[in-house]
Amino acid sequence: MAVPEYLVRRVDCPVWGQIPPVTLLHTGWLPPCGVSAWAQACHDGERLFLRLWAEESDIRATLTGPLEQVCDDSCLEFFFAPLPGDPRYFNFECNPLGTLYLGFGTGRSDRVRQLVQDPGIFQIKPFSTEAGWGVTLAIPGEFIRLYMPEFRFSGQAHGNFYKCADQAEVPHYLAWSKPESSTPDYHRPTDFGRLLLEG
Repeated sequence: MAVPEYLVRRVDCPVWGQIPPVTLLHTGWLPPCGVSAWAQACHDGERLFLRLWAEESDIRATLTGPLEQVCDDSCLEFFFAPLPGDPRYFNFECNPLGTLYLGFGTGRSDRVRQLVQDPGIFQIKPFSTEAGWGVTLAIPGEFIRLYMPEFRFSGQAHGNFYKCADQAEVPHYLAWSKPESSTPDYHRPTDFGRLLLEG
């Protein structure tokens, strides 16, 4: 299957009505259950802006602690491998309360939970819609460069957009770039799509 590509446009500030979305079409390991999700991304040369949203009737939002597994709630996620050829990636996971889970590593076995001193640097803003919920956030380039000093907002990166709710009444998994594992696993950089960062 062809690897999907998404152009991450360079903008002065995000005007979401002008940023093309991608649809999280792949339902993974469970049959479709009436949940839909989308994602948008752009950058201004110093911050990566994201808008993720979902339509779902059974929204689970219970977790607020800095160490909790927000994937048990209704959850929207962005996995980001900033450098070509480098398997390390960040996983940003948010629930409808704006609770953030942030990890860093090369896969499920070695990823390390990141406790950020000031989570406000990501400007996480959950929002409600008539049919569901969403979240916006901004990832500063200076944060990425703490881990990968050579990163710049240009050229090719890799990543994936996900939706899940492990402990919801109807569990589900959605992805933009198709997961190829036989059991539920988002932590596979080989399944990521291409993100083309407009310079």
